[in-house]
Amino acid sequence: MRKLKSILGYAWALTALPIILATFIGMNVWAKGFAGLTGLEISPWYSGGKSAYVVSHEGYTTTVNEPVFQGLVGETKKGFVQVKWTPAEGASLPDELSEAIDFDGDGAPDFSVRLCAGADKAELEATNQLVVGVREVLDLGKERAVRVNVLNPKRRQ
Repeated sequence: MRKLKSILGYAWALTALPIILATFIGMNVWAKGFAGLTGLEISPWYSGGKSAYVVSHEGYTTTVNEPVFQGLVGETKKGFVQVKWTPAEGASLPDELSEAIDFDGDGAPDFSVRLCAGADKAELEATNQLVVGVREVLDLGKERAVRVNVLNPKRRQ
């Protein structure tokens, strides 16, 4: 009986070892598969939201994201719009970038932003009363992004 228990114990250990190794080695694969099955998404407060439109320039592109107002329950009164500049393959961003942004899709610029890429500072000129100010400048390696605070037109009082 004692010998049978030992054999079963060793057999279980040998069987469990590949399962444990596969679990830890394939952690990213398992996590991505689980997220895909459940429909989990990265929060737009972290990712900057979905892309609204992209403008191509010589040497770089500008991506303007949709406004983010997502709250724990419903929409918040204040959110942000993320504007990201990405250099072309093998290039780097100019020291100064200037862009007129239409975040609400009405065809008229809502604000102009000027970014000093080297200093990671941004200046904002608002032409829409919903635009509040610069929230933050993000250094994303070769890319730069600016998040601009905006008021939610659906929640204005």
